[in-house]
Amino acid sequence: MAKKIGIVYCEKIQDASCVGCAKCYKAVNENTFAFEGAGEVRVVFKCGCGDCPGLVVPRVDLQMTVLRSLGVEVDEIYFGTCVKKATMLMNCPMNVEGVTRVMQDKFGVPVHMGTHDY
Repeated sequence: MAKKIGIVYCEKIQDASCVGCAKCYKAVNENTFAFEGAGEVRVVFKCGCGDCPGLVVPRVDLQMTVLRSLGVEVDEIYFGTCVKKATMLMNCPMNVEGVTRVMQDKFGVPVHMGTHDY
């Protein structure tokens, strides 16, 4: 059975007209970087961080609510590499450690930082 994941992307870096980051999907589909050795992985949602300073938890909560209504459970959540770069290089104001703890507690799934190193 495939591991079902959600990816949270940075709204400042992600192009508003883009439907998904090709690098994230490439890493998932080829089981590289964060997904190496993970077996089959399926992206079941992507959502933005909520822009600076972010409303990521309510956005993910909405995604999780909709997915549960469809009978889909999420196994793990990943902050995209764009969020990693924004917090490391561009002074993103998100408290990633705090948000990670809140999401892990609220949704009961592991939350990871970064999807690829392209």
